[in-house]
Amino acid sequence: MPCKYNIKFAGSLMAITLSTLAYAKPVPLPDPGIQGYRFPENQNTLMQWINVPTLKNTHSIHLHGWGLWTSLTTASGETEFGLANVPVYLTWLSPSEIRDLPKIVQGLENGGQPVRTFAIDRARQHTHRFKENTPPAAPAPSKISIANSSEKPDTNIYVTMGYNPAAQAFATANNLFSLTALQKFYDEGTGDIRSIPTFPIDAVATKPTYKVIRQASLLKGSVYAMPAWPGTPAVTPAIQKNGFPESDWPGCVYINTRNLGATQNSGIDANCKAGPKPGNTYGLGDFIYYPITTANQTQFQLLTKDKALAAGDIVVLMAMHVTSREIDEWTWQTYFWTPNPAHPPLPSSSAIAQSRPAKLKGAAAHYAMAIGYQMVSPNQAITGGKSVGRPVTVYNPYLESDFSASVFDAPPENIGIYNPATKKTFKATTGVQSNCMTCHSSATIVPSDKNPQTNSLPYLSNFYVSRDNPSYKGYLLLDFLWSIQGTAK
Repeated sequence: MPCKYNIKFAGSLMAITLSTLAYAKPVPLPDPGIQGYRFPENQNTLMQWINVPTLKNTHSIHLHGWGLWTSLTTASGETEFGLANVPVYLTWLSPSEIRDLPKIVQGLENGGQPVRTFAIDRARQHTHRFKENTPPAAPAPSKISIANSSEKPDTNIYVTMGYNPAAQAFATANNLFSLTALQKFYDEGTGDIRSIPTFPIDAVATKPTYKVIRQASLLKGSVYAMPAWPGTPAVTPAIQKNGFPESDWPGCVYINTRNLGATQNSGIDANCKAGPKPGNTYGLGDFIYYPITTANQTQFQLLTKDKALAAGDIVVLMAMHVTSREIDEWTWQTYFWTPNPAHPPLPSSSAIAQSRPAKLKGAAAHYAMAIGYQMVSPNQAITGGKSVGRPVTVYNPYLESDFSASVFDAPPENIGIYNPATKKTFKATTGVQSNCMTCHSSATIVPSDKNPQTNSLPYLSNFYVSRDNPSYKGYLLLDFLWSIQGTAK
């Protein structure tokens, strides 16, 4: 999950280098002081919660996800983008920055801290290997318009990535972003199933996702409009073909950029026809956000490839994937902003929201969470299990809802999930039916192939995959991290 900023904006991604005056001071996850939460949690404890899904154990899983979120969004005391005391997650380096560290270690300044490059590479998340091997099309224009305005809700997003200090140290020590090193791991492996070394239990990877509020496109000079996630839709032939992108979401919410505080609002403009009203308009304090200033304007101009970007524009955190190596198949939780955090729509739920700890306060408490620490329910063994039971659907509206059936492929074959009780088989084919763990189980690479569009297995949707699946033969398993496949050179 994010930084080597992997950015999706208006259908284009770019590679750039930002100011060399910023120094990396990655901050480890702090202890948020939440009773019942610790990081890293003991794997046996986590597996007990997963394998024995009582109400108490399910609450413990939810609390664990909220504990991670609380820690990630805690003030770090460090400065990034010229902004003081940013959240902990924003101090973490991206995979590409980590990859490039050996080239910038010499001549370190500022007490030996490595210079940040803020490099941007194409994220596999948004370069799906379509069956036709063609790149994804630019986002479609929004099909909705706002009353009394020619402006349309902003459907663009910016996707970034980050590794915590433990993941960074391990990736560096094992040279995991080098194709040569990965080839050596493959050559020195034995048998049909070969893998990189497994990350330590305190490793965390993130994928923060943003929108940019541009002063030049505000309604009435101060109001920003964006689509409102309506919840998981019923999958139709149209969604099979096109996914469910933001441009198809029926409702809107608004941000009054002149209101720096938070509101008590929880409503939406259901069809984007009412326009901004007191109940559907939010303050910046309802979001984790970062102002663009004269000090960081140049960096953000490069980041967005938009020289018109000006001081006064605002970067808003909309979503974040988070995965931790506390269990063999990693934990998977994902967060997204929602108007009503106490009663969020699917893939979150009111039950998940009820597990929010009191320590989670302010803007960070305005985000929903979807979470799943298994591929199917009941849980199956990491090897030798069966794709039976009920699906565990975990995805992020801002990251996977636009995945159509063409994004997913085989091998491994999508055998679906057979439910013995109903004698029916669930077969997921779109992003709004997907499971993070299943998708990342196929994170692989053929190191001798330098083309990231052809050197791995495809994305998978939502079914059980054993770690000794025959489809892995000839590939190097990447310990569930697609970011290695997309970064290695």
